[in-house]
Amino acid sequence: MLNHLITYKSNRIVLSHERKKRTVLDIYPDHHLLTHVKEGILILKQGSKEYCFTKGDFVLLKKYAQVTITKTWDGEGTKFSSIVFSFHEDLVQQAVSQLDIQVETKSHQQLENIIAIKPNPVLNQFIQSLNLFFDEGQKMDGHLAKLKTLEALIGIIQTHPELLPQLRTFSEKNKADLHHYMKYNFLKNKKLKEFASESGRSLSVFKKDFESIYKTSPAKWLKQKRLEHAYKLLTATNRKPMDIYLECGFEDLAHFSRSFKRQFQINPSQIKTLQTSR
Repeated sequence: MLNHLITYKSNRIVLSHERKKRTVLDIYPDHHLLTHVKEGILILKQGSKEYCFTKGDFVLLKKYAQVTITKTWDGEGTKFSSIVFSFHEDLVQQAVSQLDIQVETKSHQQLENIIAIKPNPVLNQFIQSLNLFFDEGQKMDGHLAKLKTLEALIGIIQTHPELLPQLRTFSEKNKADLHHYMKYNFLKNKKLKEFASESGRSLSVFKKDFESIYKTSPAKWLKQKRLEHAYKLLTATNRKPMDIYLECGFEDLAHFSRSFKRQFQINPSQIKTLQTSR
């Protein structure tokens, strides 16, 4: 089965299928995530809490939440597959504003980063409406993808009004823990203003916060961390410089090679030769 990706601005809808029996990932998302489990088992672990979701379930994950996810399945003949909607605060604000629902927030109510949503006829019918695009090949443009994500959020609020106080926290802008954010994103080849925006900051605030934590500039820190990661890959695997420079955040091989030699006083292509001679 094919994976599908539909993007609209910085948001997206992803239909994915896992081929491995068990996939474990540590994530720190810079978007809110709404996941529908089509097949298999999804396990989310945050701290000491563990949540298990099975076929048909929905789950909301708040952005900037450090979570370990496990995708797997039982028995033979099934696989893991899911539909994941990623979105920002503005879409939650639109969904809440379009509905005249008033729910009082209880003073003792605990606000969660992970919200379990049981399936119901409204949400099931919504998922069925996506089959036209994912299973039958009908094209979905960015505008329609945004409307479908908005429809999903409105469906959740209408059928689970008790979750409205929780969802209101999803509509509030906040800042990422910069240490966690950079740990999970330093290999991405993005401009500084993109790192700033995704971490919930202006560029000037991002630079100020960054230098207060790391005692150096973002550009210098990023280059050093990427080169250190490249060195580990070249020494621990059989991969060559041309195989890794892109995933290490560099745009071209020549720039990577020059930077690597300047940092380690050796060409990256000579790493294997050096190890063999020892």
